[in-house]
Amino acid sequence: MKTLRVLLDLRHPLAYLALEPALAFVESLALDADWLPLGVPPLNRPSIPEQGDDRGIRHRRFRAEAIAREIDTYAAAQGLMLREPYRRSNVEAGNLGWIWVRDQQSARLDTYLRALFRGYWSRELDASRLESIAALVDSVDAKGAAFLDWCVDEGPRAAAALATELRDEGVFQVPAFVVEDEIFYGRQHLPMIRWILEGRSGPIPI
Repeated sequence: MKTLRVLLDLRHPLAYLALEPALAFVESLALDADWLPLGVPPLNRPSIPEQGDDRGIRHRRFRAEAIAREIDTYAAAQGLMLREPYRRSNVEAGNLGWIWVRDQQSARLDTYLRALFRGYWSRELDASRLESIAALVDSVDAKGAAFLDWCVDEGPRAAAALATELRDEGVFQVPAFVVEDEIFYGRQHLPMIRWILEGRSGPIPI
């Protein structure tokens, strides 16, 4: 079976909407997927209409409004709580925990990601506090104390190297799925990704 990389940004609501479908997809194919944090520009709040707005401003506003409706619709369908989808938060600690669990306790990474995203979007977890993330790391048996030691020096360097690697590969949006050096943006591409992973047999799912 070919490998799949899944790239998500904790701060991006479309990444949260993709988390459970992507987890279910990976489980259905028994994949050993690689889940990675990727920082991308946050969503912009729809602008307030003003007299004299040109076509470009109106287009950006209509697009932002359409994305907001999509988020509301699919969050409700999944029973997700997304508070303040436009906030710009520091989630460095949460991403460090993500990398640590990925490397130290990969079998529990799905549990960590579910708790991380749920806690962040319900505002019950401060993803900027290393102590809070260490407790979450402990909850998945990934040694929170050792994680804190790693965060002093080695962790930030590992996170920076990963960010550089992904940027050099040209990945710029989330959710992103990378398979056979092809990059797909959005959970709507999962049927095509399944077709590729299963050997491109049968009709192309388009």
